[in-house]
Amino acid sequence: MSKAQARTDAEVVAGAAGATLDALDGVMQQLLAEHEGLLALAVEHRRAISQADLPAMDACMSRQQALFARITELEIRRQGLVQALRTQAGESVKALAGAAGSTTARVTITVIAQRAAEPIRSRLTEVGKKLREVLNRLHVEHAAIREAAETLSSHMEGVMRQVCRQLSHAGTYGPRAAIDTRTQVVSALDVRS
Repeated sequence: MSKAQARTDAEVVAGAAGATLDALDGVMQQLLAEHEGLLALAVEHRRAISQADLPAMDACMSRQQALFARITELEIRRQGLVQALRTQAGESVKALAGAAGSTTARVTITVIAQRAAEPIRSRLTEVGKKLREVLNRLHVEHAAIREAAETLSSHMEGVMRQVCRQLSHAGTYGPRAAIDTRTQVVSALDVRS
């Protein structure tokens, strides 16, 4: 193979990698937008829980499922693009990660960005950083949602116990709104009349 042919092959691979990197940047931008939408929805969901607004909670859950479906689709596309980049580079995961100074065999966006040329390097680095920040904020927001949901659940359980106590004239329900087996219900049936 001549030097000119080798250069041409390298340029073809670089061009294919460039198109793949551009596609990866686009997918990462979409992932960022979807996660930002998920963050805004999480704030709305927490508000609905704090107001015990069941229709609003239901609407949030439906929208959340749609967002999760889109994020899953984008994540599958992202993984395919990363695999394509590895194939185009002709490197194993360990070699690609090791070349970027990583001690694990994972190929992250940071690892890919380090190997890319400008301006894609800056774009991938920036979108990766922003996505990490949004994911961290989402983690905090989802913890707050979990706490609010647990509080609402405890409140509703307490209300149900009070209702059961008020409606249990025979005293058959104990303090936990369960049938109390210690309580005897005395009843009689007159069979002579």
